[in-house]
Amino acid sequence: MLFARDALRIAIATEQSGVEFYSRAAKAATDPRGRNVFQRLADEERVHLSALEARYQRLLAHDPRLEARPTFLFFKGAANGLFAAGADEVARGVDDLEALRIGVRCERTSHRFFKRYGEKFEDSDGKQLFLGFASEERSHLELLIREYRSASRRRGRRRPASRPRRAEAS
Repeated sequence: MLFARDALRIAIATEQSGVEFYSRAAKAATDPRGRNVFQRLADEERVHLSALEARYQRLLAHDPRLEARPTFLFFKGAANGLFAAGADEVARGVDDLEALRIGVRCERTSHRFFKRYGEKFEDSDGKQLFLGFASEERSHLELLIREYRSASRRRGRRRPASRPRRAEAS
């Protein structure tokens, strides 16, 4: 149960930072299509967050002392959510393409994180949570890459050297 609790905490922190990132990016976007993509992702993250929080509460209801037990899993980079740095970058002001690049970077990092650790853990609720989360993040990554390419074409810009790469195969 400790593993499931800690896996849920990491997933919740990631969803919270994802909501913050996509909400800020949607507000800052000047291109209507980009704004819609960011808003759609913010809405999806809110739905995921609600489901994860409900799951966490059910876990605590099963064992009320679980919350007080020491942390079993701790990932320094994930403690504040994998999108926290990206949300800060967007808050400082970026254009639409840069916000998409940041989103691609965050989703790629998140996908790799959850996939890598999900594959390492023994079969458990936490493992399934991580692998399911990796799959969701991959879908978001692919959507952002498509939107980045489309936005680049709409602007008539060539993609810079640091352009988003294709999503890695699972």
